Amino acid sequence: MKKFKIISYIILLIVLVILALTVYTSATQSNEEDEKGKATSEIKYLDSKLVDLFNTMNNIETRNYKIYTTQIKESDAKENTSSGESSSKDSNASTDTNTSANADSASGSDSSDSSTGNASNNTSTQNSGDNYEMKESGILTSDRSEIDWTLCKNELELIYTSISTITLDLYGLNIAQDDILNFNKEVDNLTVSVEAEDKQATLDNLVKIYEYIPKFAKNIVNDTLYKTILETKWNVFKAYAKLDSKNWEQINTDMTDAINVYTPLLTNVEIESNKQASVNKGYVMLNELKNAANIQNESVFLIKYKNLLEEINNM
Repeated sequence: MKKFKIISYIILLIVLVILALTVYTSATQSNEEDEKGKATSEIKYLDSKLVDLFNTMNNIETRNYKIYTTQIKESDAKENTSSGESSSKDSNASTDTNTSANADSASGSDSSDSSTGNASNNTSTQNSGDNYEMKESGILTSDRSEIDWTLCKNELELIYTSISTITLDLYGLNIAQDDILNFNKEVDNLTVSVEAEDKQATLDNLVKIYEYIPKFAKNIVNDTLYKTILETKWNVFKAYAKLDSKNWEQINTDMTDAINVYTPLLTNVEIESNKQASVNKGYVMLNELKNAANIQNESVFLIKYKNLLEEINNM
């Protein structure tokens, strides 16, 4: 009987140990998944910011329109107001001469519609001394020589506010220490080139920084599609950074590397069926971008680059 009790205690002890280990393992895995989820969001943030900086180097807007703000002089504003009042009085006088009260009402409606239509067509609004104008922003119509360095500098300072947190999170997920330190060093180098407003150095430093994004994602992100897209974009950015030097042979090589990285997605059964059409379209667009390198025309390359980014960033 005593022997039976001892065996029972041992079995109970074993069960308790197994339960404790199970709970501990489950909690550890859950905590690790939460940390990976947070780090994944941080990688996506860096990805977005770096893509914007790449695009700014050639004034590329991933939207079809860009809003421009100009300051209105007080004298101009008064003249516009005076002109508007005069026009309004003339309109009222004409209305009183030709129509009744009902016609006045209709005229008021027409005037309002016309005003709205004009505002829509001109897509401009005046408020507090500022003039906001929305213009089409295309590759062929934009001035790629005028880089908004102020925007770049502000974006970089925003990135710096997150770097310390991202660094700690990456350390917590056992990312190689050298990769983290080198990433932070490259951000500093990028800042130096942006401050100097050196376009080519900025592009080269952006490529060096972006190389770490797919590296970090490889050990953190669970989404195969996203990890592949990051590595594909890195190769595309390598080609993009060589446009000013017109090194078309190397650009062609970089695009070949991008296609080779991307191709396995075409037969990957893990890809959701509703995304497969976009994956196939992205493959076609990558090959079209490679063909642009054969044409050796910068504008053609940038048009196809812009369209490709819009497609794969939305997958």
